[in-house]
Amino acid sequence: MAAPDPERIAVWRSFLAAHAAVRAVLTLALDEERELQLPWFEVLNALQHAGGKVRVMELAEMVLVTPSSLSRQLNGLEHEGLVRRERGVGADKRGVLIVLTREGRDTWRRANTTYQRVVKRLFTGQLTDTDVVSMQRVLGKVLDAS
Repeated sequence: MAAPDPERIAVWRSFLAAHAAVRAVLTLALDEERELQLPWFEVLNALQHAGGKVRVMELAEMVLVTPSSLSRQLNGLEHEGLVRRERGVGADKRGVLIVLTREGRDTWRRANTTYQRVVKRLFTGQLTDTDVVSMQRVLGKVLDAS
């Protein structure tokens, strides 16, 4: 199999560099403005968008981390009162649910303003409508191939 051409490798490297740059700015902004780690925000954000309650395994898939890595994050979030663990109910009695607390919701709401501002400044605000369509097409191909 032939190696990808230099232009495609350059696009790959640019994609990785752009991702790392945006994450670095998000990390700094959330820490400085909200005293919140980006991975914690991502957990709170996933919970918020899932209606405030989700099984551990589903949450790990949503935030793209291993269950053991998520468990460490959940320990810290629970210690801060931002989430709580609950036993499943009904047919799901053995499962553990992660529940967003009122403090967690408030923390997410405040941090989300910072997150949205940075994402708009560095990413979404830089894209034309044509860029959005192209990126959806390209990233869809990548996701389909995985």
